[in-house]
Amino acid sequence: MNTYLRNTFHQIQFTINSIKALIEIVDESDFQIAPIEKKRTVGELVSHLAIICKADLRIIGQASMEEMNAFYELNTVNSKKEMLEQLNEGYEELVCYYESIPDVINTVTSYWGTTYSYFEWLLEILAHLNHHRAQLHLYITLLGKEQAVMLFE
Repeated sequence: MNTYLRNTFHQIQFTINSIKALIEIVDESDFQIAPIEKKRTVGELVSHLAIICKADLRIIGQASMEEMNAFYELNTVNSKKEMLEQLNEGYEELVCYYESIPDVINTVTSYWGTTYSYFEWLLEILAHLNHHRAQLHLYITLLGKEQAVMLFE
């Protein structure tokens, strides 16, 4: 694995570890709360976060919109334990997938027409994780829960 990939995976692992720490702060009884009107509930957000790596891997694998909709329907996680397991599994699948790619400068086109290199897709996954981690951090703050989770090294 080249230095760029190794460093990017380090950042993804750090982000996932901080997401897991944030999930530990939330009580399952908080899952039904929507701290911001007309936005996801805490549980919906954490469930989405838990499967980002797996979902984005399917997009990289050129899954269709229909396949992605089916994936999301079949992969809703409801407990903190499942969510933490899915985060770990998704990260491991992501690493294995990228270790098998012969050249990360090759491009892949998503079902909505965006074309990126495999490396750019990896950066998108990192950005996606960070985006929703920020939302979770905000939700926890709005719930009035104490937190001391490092979001950046």
